[in-house]
Amino acid sequence: MKTLLNVLSLREQVYEYLRNEIIAGSLTPGSTINLNKIAEQLGISKTPLRDALIHLEIEGFVTILPRRGVMVNTLELKDVKNAYGAIGIIESSIVLDNFDKITPSHISRLAELNQQMIRDIQNNDFSQLFQTNLTFHNVYNNLSSNPLLNKFMFPIKHRLYDFQGQSYIRDWELINCEEHSQFIDFLKQENPRAAAGILKDFHWSYSAHEASIKQFYAMTGQN
Repeated sequence: MKTLLNVLSLREQVYEYLRNEIIAGSLTPGSTINLNKIAEQLGISKTPLRDALIHLEIEGFVTILPRRGVMVNTLELKDVKNAYGAIGIIESSIVLDNFDKITPSHISRLAELNQQMIRDIQNNDFSQLFQTNLTFHNVYNNLSSNPLLNKFMFPIKHRLYDFQGQSYIRDWELINCEEHSQFIDFLKQENPRAAAGILKDFHWSYSAHEASIKQFYAMTGQN
């Protein structure tokens, strides 16, 4: 039975479909994507499928192998370490460069979202937790006048978590919320360097969270 897609923004829809297949585990790391099967299943030509796969390759989800097909990438610990380092540098820079734009309403919103994350953890709702966490970080990331920074980080963050299914480590997530609280406190104290330091040297530090990171990705079967 074919899955029908709206002809509008077909490439984006195929992209979302493939991403969802990766998240659900239907397309597993190290496997090869059968282009003919997917094109037939979706009732589309290979052109929008190839366009979507190019998008996924740019974001690091797949590798297009000339004359051999498309392989779903495995997320290795070195990739995670590089991702953490890049995000930490960018987010801390955004806070330092845009600290004067952070208002009491932004700080209140951050506190509200951090409490929502704690409730998500208590409810064992990882999908909602991930979205709440993205929203938390976007409160200050969106203050940057350079939209390319957020555009650069968005696929990296999804790459870090899209292979995890519904796995998460409760105690680690609570530590992340505690770091959020420390970040918020430094914002209230009008201490931009300390706030940026929490992000770069703790929250997005691979070495600070190495044990939990290794445990997390071992649960996903990625390493």
